[in-house]
Amino acid sequence: MLAAGMSERMGVPKMLLKYKGKSLVRNVIQASLSSELDGAVVVINSEIDGLLQEAMVPGVSKVFLNSCPGDGLSSSVKAGLCVLPAEAEAVIFLLGDQPLITEDEINRLIDEYAKGEYPYIYQSMYHGEIGHPVLFPRKMFSHLLNVRGDKGGRAVMKQYPRSVKYVEMDKEYPFDIDTMKDYKNLLRKEVS
Repeated sequence: MLAAGMSERMGVPKMLLKYKGKSLVRNVIQASLSSELDGAVVVINSEIDGLLQEAMVPGVSKVFLNSCPGDGLSSSVKAGLCVLPAEAEAVIFLLGDQPLITEDEINRLIDEYAKGEYPYIYQSMYHGEIGHPVLFPRKMFSHLLNVRGDKGGRAVMKQYPRSVKYVEMDKEYPFDIDTMKDYKNLLRKEVS
């Protein structure tokens, strides 16, 4: 899980904002722990007070402190890949600012991957809109490690478009919480 952003548009450490009684990042961690994933690695911004405590919960395999979050998304992607167990066949990237992601979306990607069919990258789709989570098999790790700056897996998917299979999730897009307006929209969903 990638949770090392700078929260520049939000103006406050968004990963710690509350939704359904838990921080945004804790909601996503809970979804991953409730899924069929074999483990959970969380990459966090080392400069955000309290984030380490939010990420260190029973069931999380590793928490990596990204001391260079200003280097962009690629620094978190690489950090997460480097601390995966050697036997990991694949990785699913989740975003810590998407608390509407559930174990259902994660499990659907795992089920598609388990079929063992080509293509190799499985990307979530929500009524035609692409998003997270995204599953990359080990075969693509070297390509992810070559990404630079504020780019993540999207750069690899652009490079290998025929290796991407879109997996329809049959639900509304689980938007990112990037601004205070996004957060207020999320809170409205909580009470509706």
